[in-house]
Amino acid sequence: MGSILQTSFKQKLNSNLKGTDPMTLDSAEWYMETNFNVDEARTEEPYRITRKDSTYYVLPLNKNGLVEFNDMYNMYNQMLSDLDSLEIVIADPDVLPIFGSLELLTSNANEAEFMLVTGFGSYFNGNYAPFYDDDDWKWGNMLGHCDGTNQWESDGGQELKVRLNNPFFAWAGPGSFIDDEEKIPHYYDYPDIYNEHPQPDSVDYFIFYQEGLGFFPCLENEELDFYLDKAHDIIYTYEDNFLPGSSTLKGQRPAGKAFKNFNIWTPDGTLPNDDHWWEHVYFIHYGTRVNLPQQPN
Repeated sequence: MGSILQTSFKQKLNSNLKGTDPMTLDSAEWYMETNFNVDEARTEEPYRITRKDSTYYVLPLNKNGLVEFNDMYNMYNQMLSDLDSLEIVIADPDVLPIFGSLELLTSNANEAEFMLVTGFGSYFNGNYAPFYDDDDWKWGNMLGHCDGTNQWESDGGQELKVRLNNPFFAWAGPGSFIDDEEKIPHYYDYPDIYNEHPQPDSVDYFIFYQEGLGFFPCLENEELDFYLDKAHDIIYTYEDNFLPGSSTLKGQRPAGKAFKNFNIWTPDGTLPNDDHWWEHVYFIHYGTRVNLPQQPN
């Protein structure tokens, strides 16, 4: 039902009926609330509600007491803009919009006043597919598992990439983006100040970097879980906000933009003392999420 509604709603925006296709107040309320939940809410997995926020809107009515499509379009886009603002205020990448409930408060011959209650929550079962006990991978270069299996099929970097590009909280529907912006954080941008890494004596960063003798380093499943959690915080925390649990390190997400996709480079080389180094470099792409086609001039 949701995909049919979404298609119908967006087709109307591109049709010549826009502005000449008024509807009843009940229909407008249903269209906006349902499409908001189709596009924005994440109800695929069990969740825990952590907060609710209310925003208010006034929708004009025409002389017949009906809603013009352009007015509904404007109100819906204001709902989306307010959602983006709330996410910036919350500033917690693990807190997600779960539902939106649109309620008609009052109406008269000229306008109707609505309240939108947006529920935010977090999932019980984690944000990504877990790393299991046998998920010990070489650092990069498609070198496979630490035991030598699956060579040329995957590596630690690729396993992180797959999970970060396929979170359990993916947006409902395909969506689209404009205004692409790339961020490239390096290991030295994120030192492990409080020794959170499961191997604090040998690794000093939230993003993998290691020096040593000329062997290919192995990333055990506990390490990969650590890098996955930290990558999630780095990606989804806004650039003006501190990472959860940190008072010095900030995120990469530009204000008003959403995460699009993640890529990783796993370079290595030799140091002047003939020791070797290995590294993960992140390429994070953000964009402005377009939930509805742009209003024609």
